[in-house]
Amino acid sequence: MALNASIFIADISGYTEFLSSTELEHSSHIINELLKVLVESNTTDLTLAEIEGDALLFYRTGEPLSFDQMTHQAVVMFSNFHMRLKIIERDSICQCGACQTASNLSLKFVAHYGAIQEIRISNFVKASGMDMIVAHRLMKNNIASREYILATSKYLDAVADKTTTHELNWEHASEEYPTVGTVPFQYAGLESVRDSVPPAPERDQAAVNLDERSIQLDIASPMSHLYQTLVDFEKRHFWVEGLRDGHGEQPIDRLDTKHLCIFDDVTIGIVPTDREITEDSIRYAEEFTIADQGVTGITEYGFERLEPAKTRLCCRVGETAGTVLPKSVADAMLAKMKNNLELFKEYCEQDVN
Repeated sequence: MALNASIFIADISGYTEFLSSTELEHSSHIINELLKVLVESNTTDLTLAEIEGDALLFYRTGEPLSFDQMTHQAVVMFSNFHMRLKIIERDSICQCGACQTASNLSLKFVAHYGAIQEIRISNFVKASGMDMIVAHRLMKNNIASREYILATSKYLDAVADKTTTHELNWEHASEEYPTVGTVPFQYAGLESVRDSVPPAPERDQAAVNLDERSIQLDIASPMSHLYQTLVDFEKRHFWVEGLRDGHGEQPIDRLDTKHLCIFDDVTIGIVPTDREITEDSIRYAEEFTIADQGVTGITEYGFERLEPAKTRLCCRVGETAGTVLPKSVADAMLAKMKNNLELFKEYCEQDVN
């Protein structure tokens, strides 16, 4: 039985280039994270019919979404999408291609109205029909903008009221597709909405009291390589003596993500807390917790570019406001770090050469 339905597609632009030119695991995780944000931004009781890699296909049977409902739904998804990108950029400690180019992703929408057929396969409902095909085809068009709402004339003819609370500049256009024919529509760029998305909220930074003592060594390796190796927890067993196992709470380590480092006699929780990256220096800090001993402290790493392939690394330990790091623990930590950073130097120099 055919049903009339509003068809609404949210399509992440730049997805193919993002996946093909960056690290697959991190890029896939970021795309999934963004798709989840879009699904959670569904304010109009839309049914999610399909996830097609970089796009979400929604529909809602019955009377069409009002023009204001449709534009508001797109703006909410769009704003939440770009806020998530800002948060990813704010909290990223990884310097891989995926984590550093996520902000280049963009989002567009297609709104259509027409007849669909619901096909039930086990517990899954698939929506099909010619109007579904039309909506899919419209994802490929000649609109110059990468971020816009496209509303077909068939959808616009079905809604009585064309007013909306969002000030968008709508233009007329059409596309011709084989077997479908000419499809007229209107579209509005979303650049002004993107520009209105505020910066990500600033992170709260706890006051830190660092021990005056430090470990310092020069390493024949580029600064960026050293930093990326240090924050890659999967590689820590190469240079942290006695580390048997380690795992994080998510595939991408960001600020405030938890990671466990498991040794024979102790388990240490690690949480990245701060990082500052400039052209010639990097500062990175992580909180460590030894739950069995009731100990919490901070390890801070400073990288200074000496030459393109030579870097000075300085490491200190300390405590955050409201915590006390016993001197005996600080002494033990510094002794272990001195040995581990010698191994880190050896590993990184071999890895580069």
